[in-house]
Amino acid sequence: MKKFLFFLSIVSYTSTYAQDPIIIKQDSSVRDLDEEQDVRDLPFRQRIRIGGGIGGLQFGNPTVISVSPMVGYQATNDFTVGLALDYQYYKSTYNPNALNFYGPRAFGQYRLQFLEGILSKAFAQGEIQKYFLASGSQSASYDPQFLAGLGVGFGGFQITALYNFSYKANSGNQLYGSPIVIRVGGFFF
Repeated sequence: MKKFLFFLSIVSYTSTYAQDPIIIKQDSSVRDLDEEQDVRDLPFRQRIRIGGGIGGLQFGNPTVISVSPMVGYQATNDFTVGLALDYQYYKSTYNPNALNFYGPRAFGQYRLQFLEGILSKAFAQGEIQKYFLASGSQSASYDPQFLAGLGVGFGGFQITALYNFSYKANSGNQLYGSPIVIRVGGFFF
């Protein structure tokens, strides 16, 4: 009987304390964690986004390597503006000199909240870019290009499909072989 009473007292003691709610106090919490923080409340430094992209990777004939570091400023929760510097190396057996394409581009991205039920991080993007060519002793300048399109993000990774409104078929002053431009990259910091 003593064993039964001892067992009963332990069970009643642990079950009494098991029913007490656990309260976690967070003194530093200033907002609901389900609510998106307004970036306009953040200092300038925390609104800067750094990233980049790579593309056109091809080895052999021709060899193509493209890199594009970029920096952005998150003006609002939905709108980011930024600058990028594009560089592309192109080498083939048909041309003894390697071609180096480079130039700046300015862009803006606007988050499309109405598509969040289908695509959680969909955005519209518009940009303007200017390219230059350096190859041995020759150089060239391309006309400014105006592009716009849609993209989707996964964490910091982004895929964007743009249409080049400045594209002219059979133009000697044209960098792209198509009016459709695909960009892969994103903001990682």
